[in-house]
Amino acid sequence: MRQVKIGLALGSGAAKGWAHIGAINALAKIGIRPDIITGCSVGSLVGAACACDRLTTFERWVCSFSYWDVLRLMDLSWRRGGLLRGERVFNHVRRLIPLDRIEQMPLRFATVATNLSTGRELWFTEGDLHTAVRASCSMPGLLSPVRHNGYWLVDGAVVNPVPVSLTRALGADIVIAVDLQHDAHLMQQDLLSDEPRNEPGRQPAGWRKRLGQLLTRRTSAPPGAMEIMSTSIQVLENRLKRNRMAGDPPDIVLQPYCPQISTLDFHRADEAIAAGTLAVEKKLDELLPLVRTYE
Repeated sequence: MRQVKIGLALGSGAAKGWAHIGAINALAKIGIRPDIITGCSVGSLVGAACACDRLTTFERWVCSFSYWDVLRLMDLSWRRGGLLRGERVFNHVRRLIPLDRIEQMPLRFATVATNLSTGRELWFTEGDLHTAVRASCSMPGLLSPVRHNGYWLVDGAVVNPVPVSLTRALGADIVIAVDLQHDAHLMQQDLLSDEPRNEPGRQPAGWRKRLGQLLTRRTSAPPGAMEIMSTSIQVLENRLKRNRMAGDPPDIVLQPYCPQISTLDFHRADEAIAAGTLAVEKKLDELLPLVRTYE
């Protein structure tokens, strides 16, 4: 009897991406270990660490970040193409993940980037691991693009925010998707509602009320450039993601809820990881039968 292959598709989400760590650890705790891992943007970074069996080391690193550590890792660029060069971060990632080639990884791994010239997605299923991850993480305007085979590559989220299609193409029979970009409209509904939903893991109503008052006070001030850029990209990603997942739905969707974490809040790893753990716990009814199938 052929073994059922489990695929894990890790979506984009900037600093919320540390929630992937919590989700992967929680899945392992109940006996689900993927055979195939794909990632987009920050999902490719966490996915590479997991596929190389370096997730524990990677988690220890990101949980050590303070606000000032994050600032020190941001190497400002005066060149055209992006606000940050990204060399400090990805040089450190290279030390944490010492493998050079995707083919060398213990687990099947792939990531997605966007060809800026053609507008098409590019799947990295082999070749230089660190080029693939760096290209997939190149958020337009924030990180400078990556030159590859004569083309400029940017964030895979521009075309495929949650790479379910790539996971299936690699041979996954069952796909578990981790969607980090779903909570923006939920947060807005909660803020506008007189009776916020009291779901597990949601922040208390008092917190939402205070945040709503804060946002109301800020409406007279124009948003900053980073806020405009990141929010606009998230809106586009959400629309694209919904369309793609409607046409090629995953078998299970995990949706960590952490709206309090902004694009560059990489120092809030503990909160994001906890959200990823909770997302798995909320889907145990769907996941436990999968454990039996997997065994």
